[in-house]
Amino acid sequence: MQGNPVHGCVPVSKIISLGQAPGIHEERFGRPFAYTAGKTLFGWFKKIGIEEENFRSKVNMSAVCRCFPGKAKSGDRKPDSIEVKNCSQFLEFEVRFHKPELLIPIGKLAIDQVFELGKYKLEDVIGRSFSRKFYGVQLDWIPLPHPSGLNVWNQTETGKKLIQKALELLKDHPVIRKEFFR
Repeated sequence: MQGNPVHGCVPVSKIISLGQAPGIHEERFGRPFAYTAGKTLFGWFKKIGIEEENFRSKVNMSAVCRCFPGKAKSGDRKPDSIEVKNCSQFLEFEVRFHKPELLIPIGKLAIDQVFELGKYKLEDVIGRSFSRKFYGVQLDWIPLPHPSGLNVWNQTETGKKLIQKALELLKDHPVIRKEFFR
């Protein structure tokens, strides 16, 4: 892990978005999803009427790992299991402290933290809503794929349809309606 932790804390939020880890540019901007993947992510939310700054002001933007993991041959390096374990205490604290009603895991590493079925395909989870206890807190979770340009699944017909379905589920979720559409 490199650099300083990057986090977007909204103390009173009942919504947590959970990314993988900050990218190389996020530390410079001091906020999660501040570069190209963020443009895609906030483009998705704009489709359901949620502007970026409004999202950032009402959602606790967290990550599985808090610091940039370094570069890989293609894109950013995926944090390893030791790094994930070392950072899990921060996520556990946030969940227990905030007691969110909704968790939005973004990308496979984030989905893995709440989805305990082992192997799965994105088609099995994107476009669906789940409910379970996570760190002792009962919450709903609606996953999204990682918005990286390297994620070709997002450009498939199946991917596009399931992303849209997930966004519709998010828009219709009671806590999203309360925070963004009252």
